Amino acid sequence: FAPRFPFETWILPRRHRASFAATSDPSEVRDLAAILKDTLTRLNLALDRPPFNFVFHTAPVSDGEAEYYHWHIEIMPKLTRVAGFEIGSGFHINPTPPEDAAQYLREVAVEA
Repeated sequence: FAPRFPFETWILPRRHRASFAATSDPSEVRDLAAILKDTLTRLNLALDRPPFNFVFHTAPVSDGEAEYYHWHIEIMPKLTRVAGFEIGSGFHINPTPPEDAAQYLREVAVEA
């Protein structure tokens, strides 16, 4: 909805879980692997294999199944530089509307 960077993509489970480690259903793990593969393939094809940051956000082990936390994956291709405005204000300037980025990625032809 409000990505900080062009083509920033988040992958979130539909079922609420505080940590990735709580994902015990093998079909959910397979589905995540397929979604992750498809997403990374589309980003690589669409953006000519950019470097990216890949972050798992998961609750600390010591917090257990914290109701307030929902684990997710963030993928941030390195297409722009964080500069003075972003560093000084904490606000990010994203020149690519997320709707345009999503449409562009949907149109990427991915071979099976």
